[in-house]
Amino acid sequence: MWRRYGDVSYTVLVFGVLCIEVFGLGFLTVAFSRRLSGQAPYSEVEAVLVGAVVLTGMALVMLTSYVLAYHIMSAVRERQVADRVSSWTEQWIRAIYEEGPLPEPPLRPEAEEAGLSLRDLLEGEESDRLAEGLERSGVAASLIRRLGSSRLTVRMDALEGLARARLPSTLGPAIRVMASPRPVLRLMAARAAARTVASLSGPGLDEAVRSFTEAMITCELPVGAAGEMLVLLEGSAPAALTRLLMRPDTPPFLLRAALDSVGRLRLVELAYEAGTRVTHRDREVRSAALRALGRLGRVPVRARGAVLIALTDDTEFVRVQAARAAAFVAASDAKVALYESLGDLSWWVRRASAESLLHLGRQGISALTRAARFHPDRFAREMAAQVLLDSGLVIPREIPGLRGTA
Repeated sequence: MWRRYGDVSYTVLVFGVLCIEVFGLGFLTVAFSRRLSGQAPYSEVEAVLVGAVVLTGMALVMLTSYVLAYHIMSAVRERQVADRVSSWTEQWIRAIYEEGPLPEPPLRPEAEEAGLSLRDLLEGEESDRLAEGLERSGVAASLIRRLGSSRLTVRMDALEGLARARLPSTLGPAIRVMASPRPVLRLMAARAAARTVASLSGPGLDEAVRSFTEAMITCELPVGAAGEMLVLLEGSAPAALTRLLMRPDTPPFLLRAALDSVGRLRLVELAYEAGTRVTHRDREVRSAALRALGRLGRVPVRARGAVLIALTDDTEFVRVQAARAAAFVAASDAKVALYESLGDLSWWVRRASAESLLHLGRQGISALTRAARFHPDRFAREMAAQVLLDSGLVIPREIPGLRGTA
């Protein structure tokens, strides 16, 4: 609230209180210094002390009164705004069902808020009619105009409105803001653009996806944020992810985000593209590709050898993901590599390898049982025995030392 309303007056008030405190302490310091050196009588020091205390009290009263008054006025304002938003919502609903006119531009803030809130709630034909109404009522033009404001909070509010409105005419301005030097604006613009692309259909969709993916390549977002933007594309995500995975110049951070999105969205049709990144030079990308294959539950034939080779990767977290993905390689190919991987130095790799052997079925369980008895590495024997015990498939006395492992 402070950053949206009353921020200037509050800043001035706090600065004034600070100045009063500084000047009061300054006078006190001078007065006591003069008293210590014998240049001022005690009565003068006492007067300065009383004055400083009075000024401090007045400053605190002013600050407290402002805060209380602000909250009271805000509560009243919020109730009034809520009533007006409710009234405008009813008018928007009547307009959607052609029972009344559209709100006339320029719209009041409450009318715009009511329209955007409805846009978030409605789907299908009603949502499309509302989008047309928002365009005709000048909401798109108003939001785009506010994007050019010199105030950061106004621009952020406009981007939030664009994300809620999801209007085709606002896609271009949102994509342009994705090149902003401010990280927060890039993030909010990417979110607005992604949600807008997700709402599009028809002939212009391919061009919108292309523009969005081009902007994502040059928009330096954190990996997690980039992945979230790709997921927000919803039905358009497969097309965007295909473009990103097939481009040779896609930066590693965006490859990681795209591969994570493939796994999160369970896009099995992109398993081959994910498999081609298992041998990428960047270890984070290799890990993301293996994690995606594990989530998809499918390893393409051409990637099976690379997945098994990744079990010996120099990086621990890559080996962990490789062990998990190996559960979806044919048992005849994977059981030997996973058997050897049980002796890995990392506890996580050993655990993932044992669980993948268990997932391979009869052949994997047989290899796991053999490892629990005869594997040359003691930690591998213990891990195999523990996973077998946890699975409930083996009677404890079948494997020596199993009770101690548990």
